[in-house]
Amino acid sequence: VVSDGENAVVIDPGADAERILERLSGENLKLSAIFLTHAHFDHTLAVKKIKDETGAPVYAAKGEYERLRDAEISGHTMLRNRDFTPLSADEEFFDGMRLTLGKMEFEIMLTPGHTEGSVCILTEDAMFSGDTLFEGTCGRCDLHGGSFPEILKSLKRLYGIERDYDVYPGHGEKTTLSREKMYNPYMAEAVRQ
Repeated sequence: VVSDGENAVVIDPGADAERILERLSGENLKLSAIFLTHAHFDHTLAVKKIKDETGAPVYAAKGEYERLRDAEISGHTMLRNRDFTPLSADEEFFDGMRLTLGKMEFEIMLTPGHTEGSVCILTEDAMFSGDTLFEGTCGRCDLHGGSFPEILKSLKRLYGIERDYDVYPGHGEKTTLSREKMYNPYMAEAVRQ
């Protein structure tokens, strides 16, 4: 949950819809949007309930639209005994998009490789990297729509960002962009390309 004290954006609500809704309610926040860095099930399971409760629009890149609707390519079929609900995006993320929601400003970078429509979301000093960039590694590329050459291009692009960001990946520990530029072997490989 990212907020300006009044308005909020939820990024990749993979689970715990009730907990997220309780936080929004407890802090008296109006949900302005649900942002998806990509549409694998572990980043989207709570979308429907949060959208139904708040009416907030869902944003995703066009490359994720099929994944939102398809249990197989979203990975949802790995969850036995759980019904699949197809989702859709209300708004399309595109590369270089800038959004102002309340007092918050966001910039969208298309970073394909983990999936075709993976994005990184930048706001103030924070980067939400989804499954593109992790501490010391990058997202896997062996699932539907993944491409190692593409993720290397995306990592090279991230390397080219001049300022530093606190990086909040879709899994694992927070890191910084400067640390990843220095120590991440996949980013080093990307720069050598």
